[in-house]
Amino acid sequence: MKNVILLGGSGYIGTHLSEEWLRKDPQVQIISVSRNGKPGKLLPSLVNHNRIKWMSVDIFDIDSYISKLPQQADAIVDLVGTATANSKEDFEKLNAEPVNIMVELMSRLNIPKGCYISGRMGMPFKNKQFLESKHRGEHIALTSGKNIGIVKPSLVYGDRADAVVMVPFVQAVGLFNKDLKPIKVNQLAQQIIQICI
Repeated sequence: MKNVILLGGSGYIGTHLSEEWLRKDPQVQIISVSRNGKPGKLLPSLVNHNRIKWMSVDIFDIDSYISKLPQQADAIVDLVGTATANSKEDFEKLNAEPVNIMVELMSRLNIPKGCYISGRMGMPFKNKQFLESKHRGEHIALTSGKNIGIVKPSLVYGDRADAVVMVPFVQAVGLFNKDLKPIKVNQLAQQIIQICI
């Protein structure tokens, strides 16, 4: 059995990543570590899945939960993040500091591979702080000495109505900026899995 730890795995990308990975690899066990634990609204395929464990913890307090993690894990993915924080400090705490947590867990549990979800665009009026915090997270990952891949999606969409309405706008902007291309959440999940296998 392969163990994969998802920091912040109870969110939109994390639940879709879990669904895709469990579908693709019958040997994977997912451990989702997040503030919320098991989400109230789950994808139907995850409701009673026996190869996913939901842990509700403060990810910043590693010593409170590290003993509950598998002592051997094959990969870790940092999915913690926000595009809607109200301050530079909150952006840093939620977009950059979790990379330090991932690096420490990789060291303490000898996890060979990691993946950081960065970004190419934030919300209107908050884009600069979002991108600065994501770039700081990238810097932490790249200078950590660990094998951490980075994905940089722009707009992630799928079954969420709020993101789907933004797709035409991002596609139009993408005509002038090749980096701004919407990506379906299942395609992003496949990119993350490729980094981690």
